[in-house]
Amino acid sequence: MSKSLRDQLMKAGLASKQQALKAKTTTKKKKKQAVKSGEMTEQEKRRIELEKQRSAQAERDRELNRKLEDERQQKAIEAQVRQLIETNAISRDRGEVGYNFVVDKKVKKIYVTDEMQERLSRGLFAIGILQEADGTEVFHVIPAPVAAKINERIPEAVVIHDSSAQELTSEEEDWYKDFEIPDDLMW
Repeated sequence: MSKSLRDQLMKAGLASKQQALKAKTTTKKKKKQAVKSGEMTEQEKRRIELEKQRSAQAERDRELNRKLEDERQQKAIEAQVRQLIETNAISRDRGEVGYNFVVDKKVKKIYVTDEMQERLSRGLFAIGILQEADGTEVFHVIPAPVAAKINERIPEAVVIHDSSAQELTSEEEDWYKDFEIPDDLMW
């Protein structure tokens, strides 16, 4: 069907066999010389450029996958913290005593029972914070060991937590019972 240009030129009588052979050998010599001298053909240049593009794309894909994996891990940690706070939250239903604390340089107040206030001040309880979908903050009273676990994952989720808390011995409690605290004293 279609023959090479060289064959077509020879058939038309525009080139002889010797000219065709000479042209063939000169092109081969030029290719060999280009390879020896380090010069590349256009095809080789395109191939190298494509390889560079592929490797750059693969690097971008790896970086994107790493970011997605980091986001998945962060969401999993946030879900764990939410679950820890919600399942271990202590009910504040009958809370009548106001307990003040600071969050982001703002004083917040929640109502707790007398026993909760005492345990919060001694560091046996802590206050955890959850962000709701509408952006509001909800505060929960949680036990100190749970707060320590949460603090390992997301420290910002625990508002108040004194890790050096200790139970008072019965002797220490007895020593303090001799001193009355005035009723109008509010912390």
